[in-house]
Amino acid sequence: MIRSVLAAAGVALLSASPLAAQQSGRDETTFTWSKQLAAGSQVSIRNIDGPITVREAADNRVEIRATKIPSSRGSIRDVAFDVRESDGGVEVCTVYDTNTSCGDRNLGSNRTVRVSVEYTVLVPRSMRLSVGTGNGALSIARAGADVSASTGNGRITIGETAGQVTASTGNGDVRVDSANGPVRVSTGNGSVSVTTGTGDVNANTGRGEIDVRMGSLRSAHNMTFNSGSGPIRVSLPADFNGEIDASTGNGSLRSDFAISVVGRLDAQHVRGTIGKGGPLLRLNTGNGMIELRKN
Repeated sequence: MIRSVLAAAGVALLSASPLAAQQSGRDETTFTWSKQLAAGSQVSIRNIDGPITVREAADNRVEIRATKIPSSRGSIRDVAFDVRESDGGVEVCTVYDTNTSCGDRNLGSNRTVRVSVEYTVLVPRSMRLSVGTGNGALSIARAGADVSASTGNGRITIGETAGQVTASTGNGDVRVDSANGPVRVSTGNGSVSVTTGTGDVNANTGRGEIDVRMGSLRSAHNMTFNSGSGPIRVSLPADFNGEIDASTGNGSLRSDFAISVVGRLDAQHVRGTIGKGGPLLRLNTGNGMIELRKN
């Protein structure tokens, strides 16, 4: 069970070679870590069971607080924390039972561990952020430049960001607000809502609606929006130029943009050119309306 949960979290290790590794907090209900890191460093949090909340730090220090929540017959001593500092930043992992480090925690345990962990993290906006949990919600408010967030089961909410955003959940809604870089979002089951000041968006959901609003696009990139079942609404700058391929298995197509249609006219499948042409905009839903709007 633990092995599958870890695979769902999917957060990469820091690329730099570790300078120090230390297991901490086995006898503590609450574990804390704090340090000032260089601008551009990466802060990586890897949890197994429990939510992660990230907020903007008031100064240049990173602060991490992890609280153990034992359930019936659970013991706080079943959980510790592996802290790995490197030239590139810091990685903190929840480790269960007899496991001792980030590297061996995917080996699992011989018994069920009845302790979840709730993380609260304060991060300067100049840092890169990577967080993941096997089970739990992720909430990131105005913190971090590039942001990567992954959960096996839970909602993801991300506030204003300056760099690239990547968010994925096996089950849960995803909301990204005021992004100022490219956004990549996927959920196995849940709705997707994205607003950007600038930057292209790609979104995928197995079941749920997609609502995306892009303020401006600095460069021309292909974009894809897929829903297994649910409406897709995409708002683009009024001066957008590109190619479009939109299809719905059971629904209608509506566009504020004039489209020069290629091939025969089909109420449920449109291929054509918007304006002068350019990057490909692909929209597909198995069941639902597709709307293309002007900002």
